[in-house]
Amino acid sequence: MSGDEGKARKIGPLRAAKTVFWAFFGVRRGKDQESDAANLTPVQIIVAGIIAAALFVTTLILLVRFITQ
Repeated sequence: MSGDEGKARKIGPLRAAKTVFWAFFGVRRGKDQESDAANLTPVQIIVAGIIAAALFVTTLILLVRFITQ
């Protein structure tokens, strides 16, 4: 046994963004969900979710402005 089996592996911001992206659609594979739950911190998910929501709302606003002009 190695000494680092109990430690959570660090996940990069792109993995957190990918997790939030698929969560917006409500589609997750069981294996990926378990992996993300074990390795991502709540802070990573919250920050990625806020950024994704802001991008989504901004995109919708720009789209509406483009269509209505």
